[in-house]
Parts: sequence; structure tokens; C-alpha cells
Amino acid sequence: MEVLSDILRGIRASGSVYFCDLLSPPWELAYQDENRAMFHLLRSGLCRLEIAGETLDLETGDFVFIAPQVDHRVISHTAETSPSLLLCGYCRFDQRENDVFLRALPDYVLMRRSELNQWPWLKRTLEHLSAEYLSQAPGSELTVNKLTEILLVQLLRADFGHDSGVGLVAALNDKRLARVLAAIHENPGQQWTIASAAKVASMSRSGFARRFKNLLEVSFFDYLTRLRMRNARELLSTSTLRVQKIAERVGYQSDLSFVKAFKRMHGETPRVYRDRV
Repeated sequence: MEVLSDILRGIRASGSVYFCDLLSPPWELAYQDENRAMFHLLRSGLCRLEIAGETLDLETGDFVFIAPQVDHRVISHTAETSPSLLLCGYCRFDQRENDVFLRALPDYVLMRRSELNQWPWLKRTLEHLSAEYLSQAPGSELTVNKLTEILLVQLLRADFGHDSGVGLVAALNDKRLARVLAAIHENPGQQWTIASAAKVASMSRSGFARRFKNLLEVSFFDYLTRLRMRNARELLSTSTLRVQKIAERVGYQSDLSFVKAFKRMHGETPRVYRDRV
């Protein structure tokens, strides 16, 4: 199982560009209570980003990615008298709550032009994205949407420009943990134990449990439960299977234990969730 693709499929990542234009100072773009991740690329000129109590100066070629629910403003720079060309887009995730990947997103990441130059594919995708949006050629809307999804994958591969040593990218770069992640994404309904997962990783049980928690910042069973709940939500919303059958398919030996786990994570029973969605 290709883990990153499965994670993005599970959260139904999608995105697009909604703005790319010249802005004459003074100007301001404000974002509050956004349920989408936002990104901004300064194609030319100067501007400022106000976020998390900071004011950051942006220059031509700088790129910023901002997680959902992080309020911010992009405003004209006081030293700029010429128009600035700004590209703005978003990434939407259908399943935001209780997802390991989304919980691990940084509030924001600023990648300077010099950093982007270290990731030529990422840089070219951003250039292609803005050029495609500005062209308004036949099929450009679909192309822009697909390029935005590719952009998210490339940002993940680049670890959002920072080598933090923890998180999903770090775990996938660890050959032993990568084998375990591939195995549980392939078959999350298997009756996994620390011992069986450690065997896949060719590690001791204590060493595996510690390594998994250190890199992914959640325990193995917490990660596995969230993965099972993601699959359960998908089955509840797209199939007519009985709750008991869904419980068995996602890895629970009794529907009672499944209902308890589901309610603990989502605050409602599987049947209520199914009726609501």
C-alpha cells in the first residue's frame, strides 16, 4: 500500500486557485475561520503577512502554506509603490477531525525563494499553476485543480521545506516504520498487536513502540484506531452494510466495542453518523 496516497485519499484532499492578479497598494486580504488550508505565492513585488502575532515581509518568489483555522492577513508593504502579483489558492480536506496527518500540520510554513530553488519540481508546479490559471484556456480549471493536488503531495515530500525529524514524512523515510505503515494501511482490519507490528518492522516491541511514538507523535494503537475509524466513516457514508459487518471489516471483534470506540472519537454512534451524512 502506498501510504501517502492512501492518506490523501482518505481525507479526500482537493484544491484549486481562486485568485491571481495584480494588486495596487494599499491593499489587504484577510482570512478568518477558514476550514481550508490556504497558500499564497508572491509572483512579483513585496507584501506582508500578519499571522500568529508576527509580521513577516514577503519578497518575489516567496511561498506560504497556512493550515485550516489559522487566521491571517496578507497586506501591501509600506515600501511598495508598484502593483504586486499574488497567487492565492486552497486545499480542502473533507475529514478534518481526528486525523493524524491534519493534526500534524504546522500552523504555517514560509518557504523563501531560495528554499523553493532546492525543490525544482515544487517550484515548477507553482509556476505552471499560476500560468495555467492566468491563461484561462479550455480545460484550465480542471488542470489547476489537479495541479493543486500535486502541489500538496510535493509539499509533503519536501516536508514543507523543513527537516523536523518527526511527523509523517520522517516516519515514511524510516524503512522499518514505512513497512509497518504500508502493512496496516493495506490491512487495518487485521488483529494487530505491538508484537505483530514490531515483527514487520524487525524491531523489539519496546523499541518499535517508542520509535513509532517519537516519530508520529501518537501511539501505534492511536494511529491504528484513527485509520480504522476513517474506513468506518467511509463505509457508513457509502455503503448499506450493517454496523456489525462494518465493525468486523474495520477490525473489531464485536459491534459493541466498535460502537464505543466510534462514539468516543466522534461523539455520536455510527447509526447517528450515518443518518446525519
